[in-house]
Amino acid sequence: MNQQSAHERRIVVGTDGTAHGEEAVRWAIGEARALGARVEVILVRPKDVLLPGTPFALQPHGRLPIQDGYPLAKEVARIHDELAADLAVETSVRTGDPASVLLDAAEGADLLVLGSPSEGRIGRLVFGSVAAACIRHAPCPTVLVTPQAAHRFSPTSS
Repeated sequence: MNQQSAHERRIVVGTDGTAHGEEAVRWAIGEARALGARVEVILVRPKDVLLPGTPFALQPHGRLPIQDGYPLAKEVARIHDELAADLAVETSVRTGDPASVLLDAAEGADLLVLGSPSEGRIGRLVFGSVAAACIRHAPCPTVLVTPQAAHRFSPTSS
């Protein structure tokens, strides 16, 4: 982590509304609690691009739309309460290219946390590309939380 004082630490979490994304939120809140950091949870809705005559007219390249009405703030509050975390957690829903939005948000952050890519070919292809871009270009350390490892490792756990 950088040389900032504990009250200035910030962890950015990218979620897509899936169980994998929620594991990333859970892991990040646990880390933030141990570090005294604040958490910013971001759900990015890709822009719809009209490509007439394709099977993906509104969701190109096999992109899976994030469920409309996903209650991000409610789900993050539920996880926050389950962990009995006494820390600041902010949520925001943004629109744009998921990797670009997350990389911009990670500027100045101490850590970027992402859930593992979704299961299945298309999920790995699309969401895996977001994770890969973030890992390659992140301005801070990046953690990719997999369901199998989420509860087994934490650098701040005893």
